Amino acid sequence: MRRHIIGIIALLLLFGGVYYWIRPPGSEWGHQFEAACWRLGPLLIMLWIAYPELHHMPGWLWTLVAVLAIILARWPRAFFLAIPLVIALAVLKPRIGRRE
Repeated sequence: MRRHIIGIIALLLLFGGVYYWIRPPGSEWGHQFEAACWRLGPLLIMLWIAYPELHHMPGWLWTLVAVLAIILARWPRAFFLAIPLVIALAVLKPRIGRRE
């Protein structure tokens, strides 16, 4: 049931972004809401797609994701350091069960 709700919220956010794209908001709050719709809609779509695999993630990884999100929200320029770090971790991760 949660996956369906995530998908519905993602679609509503994208529809909100399209609505504000067609009819631009007049206030600063409206512009912030439009930006939030355009950013959170695709994020929730990716979450909707990956939802079945989230049950296999270890608990410590959730804490790491939350800490990284806080760091990137506080210092957005750290994002340029995070991209190579994530790529390096993806390439250098240990492959369990693979012996050569």
